Amino acid sequence: PRDAYVAVLPLTGQIINGESADPPVDIPIPLVGGERMGDLSVVRQVRNLMKDEACKAVVLYIDSPGGSATASEAMTTALLELGKKVPLVVVMAGVAASGGYYIATPADYIFAQPGTITGSIGVINAKLVANEVYDKLHFNPYYYERGKNAAIFAPREPFTEEQRAKMRQSIERIYDQFIQRVADARKMKTESVDQLGGGRVWTGEQARDNGLVDELGGLYEGLAKARELAKLPADAPMSIVRGKGKPLPAQVAEQL
Repeated sequence: PRDAYVAVLPLTGQIINGESADPPVDIPIPLVGGERMGDLSVVRQVRNLMKDEACKAVVLYIDSPGGSATASEAMTTALLELGKKVPLVVVMAGVAASGGYYIATPADYIFAQPGTITGSIGVINAKLVANEVYDKLHFNPYYYERGKNAAIFAPREPFTEEQRAKMRQSIERIYDQFIQRVADARKMKTESVDQLGGGRVWTGEQARDNGLVDELGGLYEGLAKARELAKLPADAPMSIVRGKGKPLPAQVAEQL
């Protein structure tokens, strides 16, 4: 049997729905350039760790500015299940903001660097309106719709007042869920989290003083804490999780 070990799961890049990706060339365009962390890939990685009996603790190494709210929730839900099995320790790198902080909420203990950009507990949504660009390029797109709000994110026209009200309702619902996640994780009142939220950004040192992280430190301290929580010896090995994990059908087939 394998020796007990601590897994280090890197959670880095912009949070997206779908598969993780790390393009060879970093194009400075949102959702196109830079490293991307997909919920499908992360959930598979988490499931694989849950099946590994030798994994006794997990360090989540977070370096992410956030992204998709639904992808963040999917990852968080999977990590909450993992946390029922093994201790979770978060180590924040350069940035752990918005969704990057959201996915830290399942942790038993959170470390941040003094200058880590963290917090940004808030929600924003918008769409690009490209009708003038289409006109200049002589494009005339036509949308086939079923339902008056089916094309709510279509770039041809701005939101109607009804659509704007629906977007605000959606944003407020996600924000309420966000602050509730933080309140449950940090054992705070939702009113207190709201005062620290609203999109406000903190340094790691300020986040510690505000109760959003537990201690200042890096990966070395995170590994030591994970071993301590898992009651492992100080020299217990660690292993970095690489790859996207096996697709769910393969996992189901193996179990059968």
